[in-house]
Amino acid sequence: MGFPRLAILFIALMTSAPMAMAVEVPAKSDFDAGVKAFRQGNLEEARIFFERARAAGTNSPSLLYNLGVVYFRLGDLESAETVFLTLLETPHAPLAYYNLGLVKQRMGKIGDARRWFERAASPDSPEEVQTLARQQLADVTAQPSSNQRHGSGYLSVAGGYDDNISGTPDDVSSDKEGGFADALAAGSVQLGMKEISLHGVAFTRQYPGNSAFDNTYLSTGASLPKELGDGELISTLSLSASWFGGDPLEREARVEMLYHPDRCVLAPVVSGVECSVSGSVSTIDGGSDYSAYDGEMLRFRASADKALGSWVLSGHYQLEDNHRRDLSTQQEFFSVSPIRNLVSAEVRHYVSSRFSFGGKADVRYSRYKDDQRFVSNGTLVSERRTDNRLRGSLLAEYRLAGEWMMLAEWSMLDNRSTIDRYDYSRREVMLGFETVF
Repeated sequence: MGFPRLAILFIALMTSAPMAMAVEVPAKSDFDAGVKAFRQGNLEEARIFFERARAAGTNSPSLLYNLGVVYFRLGDLESAETVFLTLLETPHAPLAYYNLGLVKQRMGKIGDARRWFERAASPDSPEEVQTLARQQLADVTAQPSSNQRHGSGYLSVAGGYDDNISGTPDDVSSDKEGGFADALAAGSVQLGMKEISLHGVAFTRQYPGNSAFDNTYLSTGASLPKELGDGELISTLSLSASWFGGDPLEREARVEMLYHPDRCVLAPVVSGVECSVSGSVSTIDGGSDYSAYDGEMLRFRASADKALGSWVLSGHYQLEDNHRRDLSTQQEFFSVSPIRNLVSAEVRHYVSSRFSFGGKADVRYSRYKDDQRFVSNGTLVSERRTDNRLRGSLLAEYRLAGEWMMLAEWSMLDNRSTIDRYDYSRREVMLGFETVF
């Protein structure tokens, strides 16, 4: 199928006036049935037929664009984004740019939407796509600040079982087990022409019968994006507080800079990859029982993401440098100021618009800056602490009614240290529900 015919099909679908056209797909009957259902306004039925054609092995651009449009019209923005990302490495990338702009605009991520529309409006795009993209850019720019408000939110509730509850914030096992209940709420709103974003997060984990291990976290902040070179720089100021066992643990003030280039440095090697780098500086005040955690923390992070059909791959590297007060008594000394290197990877497979599964894994190496001094069997021991931590998880999500999803997750953690008291393993299983709005 030639590009002009594909462009005509897509534009027709977006204007709710699909055009009949011949397409060469193995599952042509399902494809045709999907187009017919779309014309009749039966979007859910169209989705079923298009997904059936794709499951039969068809991944033609016409099918993918139609499926992406249906996802978009149904409000399944994440699935729409995943489908359109699969076309970035094809000659039909300009249309993919335009559609990704529509998806990001609907998500309220106006900066991302503008970047995709700008790509679609480039001279290399077909004239029809350029025109559509310029119209969208004009609409985004012309909106008055008082009306340009975009918000989103996330809510999850879950319960599970932990076979080795962490006893302190410093990676020490408690040798206790028990059930827990989680609740997480997050939200953001964008205000004004400069797209200032206000955001907040609230999290709590409660252990019935083991309240000494309850933990709570609250955070709020503001972000400001700015075009810089061939990308976007996002500056963020955030304030957070945490509690452990009902007592204040840490209060943190953080300044973070994140840069998202239009073209990733890895693109010549791995096409279609998206990447970002960030750095942050934090000032931390420990609670009355945790003054050892007073100090500063520096963090650097690099991330890369790539979509391969219905698969999404992510990789991260993080370097963390802590400068804390540490804990010192007349005889003993415990460092809480590690330098940490962490490498992580994640894979997610979207089987359909309703079901996905995947896994995550990370390896973290921590080296503490000063020797620990502690009494063991009546003897004062001095030893430098280094930890090697392996963490992994398997998860699955299933979409229920509306935007609600059911989440199941199993995770493991294994920490090995040069100091025996910090050796431990734990396993968790969790089942919960989540929604975005």
